[in-house]
Amino acid sequence: MIRWQRTGPKRHPVRTKMIRAGVVLIAVSIPYLAAGILGWLPLETEAITWNNVRFVAGAAILGCLLAAVGYGNE
Repeated sequence: MIRWQRTGPKRHPVRTKMIRAGVVLIAVSIPYLAAGILGWLPLETEAITWNNVRFVAGAAILGCLLAAVGYGNE
């Protein structure tokens, strides 16, 4: 058996989708946030006059929460 294979009960498909959605949100948000801090991408929206950092960071945090809830007690 491969070491990283699961040996316990199968995970519900909704939990698997939550984990995948969370990881995708993290994978998209963190590089955008890093590029914005470096000045390569804009982090300000002109119409709202708020920093877009809040939205990007919120998406990354939401991704972390989705993945954590999806994993549960594994």
